Amino acid sequence: MKPAVPSHWDRHARNWHYFGSPLRPAPEDVRWMEAALSRLPGAPRALLLGVTPEYAALAWPAGTRLLAVDINRAMIRHVWPKHAVPQGACVVCGEWTQLPLADASVDVVLGDGVTFSHEVCGLEAEIRRVLKSAGRYLIRAFVRPKQQESLDRLHEDLHTGRIGSFHAYKWRLAMALHASLEEGVRPANIWRVWHERVPDPVALARQTGWLPEVIATIDAYRDAVAVYSFPTLDELKTMLQVHFEIVTLHFPGYELGERCPLVELRPRARP
Repeated sequence: MKPAVPSHWDRHARNWHYFGSPLRPAPEDVRWMEAALSRLPGAPRALLLGVTPEYAALAWPAGTRLLAVDINRAMIRHVWPKHAVPQGACVVCGEWTQLPLADASVDVVLGDGVTFSHEVCGLEAEIRRVLKSAGRYLIRAFVRPKQQESLDRLHEDLHTGRIGSFHAYKWRLAMALHASLEEGVRPANIWRVWHERVPDPVALARQTGWLPEVIATIDAYRDAVAVYSFPTLDELKTMLQVHFEIVTLHFPGYELGERCPLVELRPRARP
């Protein structure tokens, strides 16, 4: 029997400390989330999609009952913070589209980048199921620009020092290779183009000052079988507005913030 092949999320989990903005929330995202939470009445029952440590360790309202759900056991083992979470907070391994929660049982749902994968098809309907009618759905999404960026322009920016972080480059490359929303982009293709365009990562590290270990995080994509789907902002609104109404929409000021909108949503009335 062949051993299980680790997913690229297994590899990400072990190297999470090398990831940064915009792949992980920045302080501005944390402040926005905390401000939204402060407007909730009482001690909420909260659901966190994934184990994003910046969100797990938010300044939650007193008495918050927090449940986190993540499909990847390595992410739970390596990324879920052991401290600085609300008392009694717990994390379980499970599917976001089959949440272990009763109907209308949650006051607030938080997520980071949760709309970019085909694996979460039907997520919005499941979130609407578990969310109370007066609840809130708070997400930081990843959206691609309407006008697709050219690979030549992207790599000109890379080699002339106009990209601030490797993570910003990696997301721009992913979106530059993105096809339709249905087709998305395969991480393995991101790695292939990266390898063709930047055959000497060591030289890039010397040129940019980026840590080689940070640059090496892209190697997790090499044999990945997943598909990433980045909607445009209009496509994101269309997906969300089936079950939710947008309350606030904020674009952070950090690099690629225009592609990382923070969205506060409230449930639409049930039919």
